[in-house]
Amino acid sequence: MVNVLIADNNINYVKNLMNYINEGNEKIRVTKIAEDGMETLKILNNDKNIDIALLDFDMPGYDANQICKKVINKEKYKQSIVIISGKTEKIQCELRNNEMIYGVIDKFISLEKICVKLNALVDDKEKKKNGDKIKKKIIKELTYLGYDISHKGTIYLVDSIVYAQGHQDKYFGNLKRDVYPAIAKKYNENLHNIKCYIARETTKMYVKCDYKKLQNYFCFAEDDRPNVRTVVNTVINKINC
Repeated sequence: MVNVLIADNNINYVKNLMNYINEGNEKIRVTKIAEDGMETLKILNNDKNIDIALLDFDMPGYDANQICKKVINKEKYKQSIVIISGKTEKIQCELRNNEMIYGVIDKFISLEKICVKLNALVDDKEKKKNGDKIKKKIIKELTYLGYDISHKGTIYLVDSIVYAQGHQDKYFGNLKRDVYPAIAKKYNENLHNIKCYIARETTKMYVKCDYKKLQNYFCFAEDDRPNVRTVVNTVINKINC
């Protein structure tokens, strides 16, 4: 269950929205409400159970922009705050670079559309959470083989495996065609450089890693050198087991 804070100085609006969300949603529960900016900030800084905040931009005490600046744990609320306002265009410009803001919605749209926005946020957070778990598994496998996780080539390799694992309908074993373009775009890097950095780290891994460990890990009959595609495919198979 995802816990939501709603903050708005119009208490009737807050109660109507809270009831609408709580009665018609199995994934989201409004557990806290606030009527001003100071109360809102106190809850965000002290209530560890709040996952998402739905904030009216203009409130007594602090507005939503000031609240975001004063929140202590900014990482916790990254992409977790939705702003409600009757001046959406102005607010979007003011908050466009704030990483805590998931979106800005018109205060006068229907309660149903607000719930749609909240559900989209919850879905995105669940996808990120699952992605983080997969990434940790991949890093564990590569660390076991001896890759240096701090090196650029290994970082690219981790993201390549994450992408290939999450796009198995598009990945057919050709990294240069199916995977590397996405990694190059993410890092604004040349595709050839992506390939070279990953290949270099894989060579370093092979030189340092005990050959028996490689044989067992990759099911090699002899002391073979794994290519990058073999590494990617084997790691995907292992984390999918």
